[in-house]
Amino acid sequence: MLTKWCVPLLSIPSLLLPAQNPAPTAPVPGAPQARPEVMLLPQIVVLPRGKTEISVDGALTEWPELPGIRLDDRRQISGTAHNAWRGPDDLGAIAFMMWDDEALWFGCAVRDDWHRALEAATLALSEIPVADSVVLTFDPERNTRAIGPDPGRREDREFWLADEAGRQVVQWDRLRGSARVLEEAKARVVVLHDKQKGITSYEARLPWSEILPVGKKPTVGDVLDVQIVINDFDETTDSMPQTRAGLTFGVGPIVDPGLLASLMLVPDASALNGVVPTFPPKPGTAQAPLPGKEFWEQLSARLVQNPPVVHDGKSVPADCGGTKRLAVLEAIEEQVASFPRVDFLEFHQRIHRRMLREVAGYTLRGLPSWWRQRLQSVSKQAEDPVPEGAVRVFRLPTGGWLFRSATRNFLVDPSGADLAEFLWGATEFCILTQPLDMTTRNDQLLVGMFTAEPPRPAYHHIAFHLPLVPMERMPLAELGKTYGQASGIQLHVLGKPAADGTVPYSGSYRIELPKGPRLLLVGQNLRAEDVGEEPVDLLLLSPLNAEAVAIVRKVKPAMVFLDGAFACQSQPTLPRITLRQFHAMQAALQPTPSVLLAPGESWDVKRQ
Repeated sequence: MLTKWCVPLLSIPSLLLPAQNPAPTAPVPGAPQARPEVMLLPQIVVLPRGKTEISVDGALTEWPELPGIRLDDRRQISGTAHNAWRGPDDLGAIAFMMWDDEALWFGCAVRDDWHRALEAATLALSEIPVADSVVLTFDPERNTRAIGPDPGRREDREFWLADEAGRQVVQWDRLRGSARVLEEAKARVVVLHDKQKGITSYEARLPWSEILPVGKKPTVGDVLDVQIVINDFDETTDSMPQTRAGLTFGVGPIVDPGLLASLMLVPDASALNGVVPTFPPKPGTAQAPLPGKEFWEQLSARLVQNPPVVHDGKSVPADCGGTKRLAVLEAIEEQVASFPRVDFLEFHQRIHRRMLREVAGYTLRGLPSWWRQRLQSVSKQAEDPVPEGAVRVFRLPTGGWLFRSATRNFLVDPSGADLAEFLWGATEFCILTQPLDMTTRNDQLLVGMFTAEPPRPAYHHIAFHLPLVPMERMPLAELGKTYGQASGIQLHVLGKPAADGTVPYSGSYRIELPKGPRLLLVGQNLRAEDVGEEPVDLLLLSPLNAEAVAIVRKVKPAMVFLDGAFACQSQPTLPRITLRQFHAMQAALQPTPSVLLAPGESWDVKRQ
């Protein structure tokens, strides 16, 4: 019989074989403090199925005795803030694997006090499914070292298992941003939930043909790298998991997404009798998984040496600022364009649900490390005095804007990690033009604003799920209404509801600062007929607005900033806008002057 799952969960004897040495981890500035002890990097022995007949029906009673793979240690839990994790009864698991010539068999018993199945007809392969789930990742060549465009991920295979009516296994290709449903004759998963006992059972058959490279068969002694992650959704209105448990999450003070455990296919149960097989070390890689620290430092230095320039029509936009500036912008564009969309979305999910150790892991290296470096630079530069009557506008590294004057500071669509750490002093209020797009906001910053004494205003026209803030108590900005502040700032919410009362996806705002420049934030849904002819010193323009050129022609702003440049793709059906397309828009807006700011850059705007 399978190792029994007793109560309490910690009473299960662990048969997981530990590595001889823990994986080294480097300290990360701003990362949570190291815990007293870290877990060893797991090494798993997988026994053969033998003559045991298995029916994939969600019941694990016919499984033989197997090593238990533990995922119930608090060090393996990510997302414990705001009482999201209340102990092993809330989320804890033990998993099992066995193999034969055709398939890898996976079983898992998850203790979860509330189970969220996938809603009917909501399996969209282009998005991360919203349901309690187990995600299995296999790296046959054991060469994955980082999240993002690491070449070592090319042959990796990831499988999504959840309570889905079709009993289908979804195979993700996170690097390329694709997914597919595997043939039921080869792959199958059944998930059963015992509400009375609070246990969800996962049982799956995964064909080796979907795990291993083409033509490779499983053999005794084979070693693969593996990750097991359990996503726990505990809120009916939340599209993100509040808690996650991961096989390697306890290996260090941060969760390195490029660090996988290892499994070995063994011939018999001798590994359970004290005969521990020797696992070979992970192989070296022919090339660095991502550009190193020096590359990103040089990129920042080149950006500083080649500052932004106004495009005034005297040259083509690509030549604005010279060839050296164009070269550095193209280097940034290349890095942003190659960052996988699913990784970008999951990075934001980890930020929103305060999974600090995972966020620290994302920002260890690659593009997220540069975003953090640039945010530090913005925080430092924002300390410099701003001339009276002017506003200094910073393009935030991951997306969004910081507006800073001699006396007033506010944010528009701020996104990315550690915003509260670096920009809290500049967050008097916040405007969200696309509140439903999780890549254009920072939930933890917003929670801090709502719970501050006194609360700091956040203006948005659509409600969304936010931890600790009931949606019915969330104040909304009404279209067509004006909001004044004690500081004298006036915010006019533009547009009007449709005849049936619905509001557009994005919001637009006109902002008047006392003795300062007049600002217009143009979202993607604003129509030219809903814009007045009041003077505008700066127009922040969404390039997705179909009437963008008409709005600029009508308003005649002194300056236009283009929003969304150097942003990762976030929507599955909407390709990202390239640097070349932004240059084309600058040309189309002539004779109105425009500036294209790179991540972390700033520009002073004065009242005309």
